[in-house]
Amino acid sequence: MRQLILMRHAEAQPSSESGDVGRALTPRGQDDAERIGRALADRGARPDHALVSAARRAQQTWEAACGAFGDVVVEVERGLYDADSAALRHRIETIEDDCGSLMLVAHNPAVHRLAVDLLIDQAAAPSTLERLSGGFPPGSAVIYTADSSGRLAYDGFLRPGDLA
Repeated sequence: MRQLILMRHAEAQPSSESGDVGRALTPRGQDDAERIGRALADRGARPDHALVSAARRAQQTWEAACGAFGDVVVEVERGLYDADSAALRHRIETIEDDCGSLMLVAHNPAVHRLAVDLLIDQAAAPSTLERLSGGFPPGSAVIYTADSSGRLAYDGFLRPGDLA
């Protein structure tokens, strides 16, 4: 794997008749996901493989963002819905040799915790850690690029509120 993109689902409705897993994106969430998809593609972040939580809001986030990427192998997984950061990391590790650029669309707090853990693993600059420690808003994405030995390095943090 040469690139990893971690994305939190975009802004969702506060409730659903079908429970938390059925919560849909708000119109703002839909727009944010589309804009983040375009911003990722503009930066050269184009996944060839995606792991997406089975929660409705995560699937809708992927569907809104993916138009900017072209052909992508997509796996929708129930286990990503309530996974902790260690489970997310494990799932990434099981597939990393089979893809060039991997995107994971999942939920907080796990996606945020994993993003911070990866920064700590690489001894990232305090300013970078501080940027992510301030939160991981809905629809945000962090990009990591792998070096020749497979070590991930921070390559950017996109938040919907930061996009023009």
